[in-house]
Amino acid sequence: MSAVDEVAARLEDKLAVNGGEDAPGNDVEDASEDEMLEQGASGDAAGAKKKKKKKKSKKKKGGVGGAGGAGGAAPTQQTTPPTVPVALLFPNGLYPAGEECEYKNENLQRTTSEEKRHLDRMSYDMWNDFRQGAEVHRTTRQWVQKHIKPGMSLTEIAESIENTVRTLVGHDGLTEGDSLIAGMGFPTGLSLNHCAAHYTPNAGNKIVLKQEDVLKIDIGVHVNGRIVDSAFTLAFDPVYDNLLAAVKDATNTGVKEAGIDVRMCDIGEAIQEVMESYEVEIGGKTYPVKAIRNLNGHNIHPYQIHGSKSVPIVKGGDQTKMEEGEVFAIETFGSTGKGYVRDDMEISHYAKIADKPHFDLRLSSAKNLLNVITKNFGTIPFCRRYLDRIGQEKYLLGLNNLVSNGIVEAYPPLCDIKGSYTAQYEHTYQEEPHRTRRHQIIKAHPEVTKLCGHEPLTKWVVLLVVFIQISTAYLLRNTPVLSWQFFLTAYIIGATANQNIFLAIHEISHNLAFRSPLANRLIAIFANLPIGIPYSASFRPYHLTHHKALGIDGLDTDLPTRFEAIFLDSVLGKAFFATFQIFFYALRPMMVYQIPLTRIHLLNVLVQAVFDYALYKAAGMNAIWYLLMSSFLAGSLHPCAGHFIAEHYIFENQLSPKKKPSNPNILAAETYSYYGPLNLLTYNVGYHNEHHDFPAIPWTRLPKLTQIASEFYEPLPSHSSWSWVIWEFIWNKDLSLWSRVKRDQSKKVEAEWTKAEVEGDVAVEEDAKKSS
Repeated sequence: MSAVDEVAARLEDKLAVNGGEDAPGNDVEDASEDEMLEQGASGDAAGAKKKKKKKKSKKKKGGVGGAGGAGGAAPTQQTTPPTVPVALLFPNGLYPAGEECEYKNENLQRTTSEEKRHLDRMSYDMWNDFRQGAEVHRTTRQWVQKHIKPGMSLTEIAESIENTVRTLVGHDGLTEGDSLIAGMGFPTGLSLNHCAAHYTPNAGNKIVLKQEDVLKIDIGVHVNGRIVDSAFTLAFDPVYDNLLAAVKDATNTGVKEAGIDVRMCDIGEAIQEVMESYEVEIGGKTYPVKAIRNLNGHNIHPYQIHGSKSVPIVKGGDQTKMEEGEVFAIETFGSTGKGYVRDDMEISHYAKIADKPHFDLRLSSAKNLLNVITKNFGTIPFCRRYLDRIGQEKYLLGLNNLVSNGIVEAYPPLCDIKGSYTAQYEHTYQEEPHRTRRHQIIKAHPEVTKLCGHEPLTKWVVLLVVFIQISTAYLLRNTPVLSWQFFLTAYIIGATANQNIFLAIHEISHNLAFRSPLANRLIAIFANLPIGIPYSASFRPYHLTHHKALGIDGLDTDLPTRFEAIFLDSVLGKAFFATFQIFFYALRPMMVYQIPLTRIHLLNVLVQAVFDYALYKAAGMNAIWYLLMSSFLAGSLHPCAGHFIAEHYIFENQLSPKKKPSNPNILAAETYSYYGPLNLLTYNVGYHNEHHDFPAIPWTRLPKLTQIASEFYEPLPSHSSWSWVIWEFIWNKDLSLWSRVKRDQSKKVEAEWTKAEVEGDVAVEEDAKKSS
């Protein structure tokens, strides 16, 4: 294969990023619950394997990123956030190669031909520049994916990305010509929702990223003009998963189809066929995913992001072939709209046109600005913020004059119809099994996405159980608290009912009772009433972090702390934990990290206090004691409480798969399901693998998911009894609070929550109502 393949080629399971895949030990962990899928892999006109070069490049004096380590040892690992230039981490100047693919068909001779290998070696310095850019891009991308969250402004996001890139290449771009050595390959694209590409904030932009947004982040890095072009999509709501899965599959297909002598139209046809086999349900309506027919991949020239060749993502059209030595960005764009973009919104992207004949400019401001652009950016795209950054003022008149005279080209944002959602994709390796299995299931059974959505039955079940508990509390108003009648009623009826309510709040935390986030927050507060203490408002952010940071110590508050694991590591200690686990689950989150107090918390406290006082006045203190005892027993030695331990503790020596997996993609179990009769009382929480794989599917439809994707779930080990789980956990010496999967803390997602997130986008929803 030509050396370009090393820069860009991908396998289906490991899609390299413009010249380098994620290095071992630096796998990307997605930041939001399934929310992070990326696009924009650079490919090239080849498809085959080439041996890695052993020739060392000559060191250049003052070379790219060559910050010296005068005095003191050079750093050996990257910081968080990244602040160490990658050149210091690779002191020999050799950067890791990406994924290599085998040549095929008539190009197989390139693997054995000494002449072809020699020609590749002659271009080694060029490919090493690509690899350095890829290393910078990968490091930046991994940090950004953990860093970005709702509540951040687009300007803040863009500047954090660009400052990181400049730090890692060792060139801040503030002195004349410095940006031409290494730096941003183009302005950071931050395109929201129906906007597909070419949007970055100008000075004064006030747009803030919201929970329901779909954000495309397009990052370019160049080293000596060799541009690494890659983009990824962030979505914080799993309702968009199928849209992102569509572009993922399409991009993988495009990369696999690329190669020397492959016709562009054939690649486009393969991409479209895969892309448009998907559909996505949003707000109860099903949308087919359409390939955006007037957006394309493209080849890349030195210092020019767009070459003369395009890689379509729909069938028909260009019969041009990919040729040896060319570098391509394989980009796919999917949309729930018309699948066609138009120019819209304020322009921010510009680039000087290459090889433009001399033009006699009459406007002095245009002449001066052209000189600045040539010396600082050349033909590399730039934006208005970049001009502001190097001290340019009152330049718009001159800039518009350069555009109107055809010397500088403006790139307006490209948008589909308003209300639609667009996505790009580039593969992100995810070691946490639920995301991986979800994508596998969606690919095998795309119909499962139709199971997503709210369940109207939930509100009626909540109403019934709350009524039962309040009625029972009232009927026990004259029964002694220490009597066996009181205890048995609290254990059999009260604990079962309150466990049901715990899990109703769990279900509602995923916005599965109503379409409206506000309605879900309010019914959760109502469901909270029989618990006796305010709980629902705090549960939601901690629980959603458990989903997106499963097994990460310091974020997943379902994970026992080191203190608990050490001091309760005995039969007596485990018995104590199982008996009082409700207190561990209630208090542990606040000890790990804090979430901001919001009006939802205040409303939760106020409503609960008013209810408790009213119940006390109507039925006395015994009614309050009944609710509190019910809550305690619901999280103690009660059969339904077994799910707390059953869900994520590793019982690997006690359980075996039901049968030998026939699917080679079956992932190791760290979550365990239970398919027994107690699911009838607990919102099917026993279907826990299914729930973590598809949090947007409500409790009533989880059995249907198991049935559809049986080849994925049947081989997984599962529990047959929650009571047995509690017994085994206490008495089995091989089980303890250490029996949990923990992940590397270096792969953390951010735990901070904004008030809007905690409130379940109440503010967002209210804004929408006002605008309508």
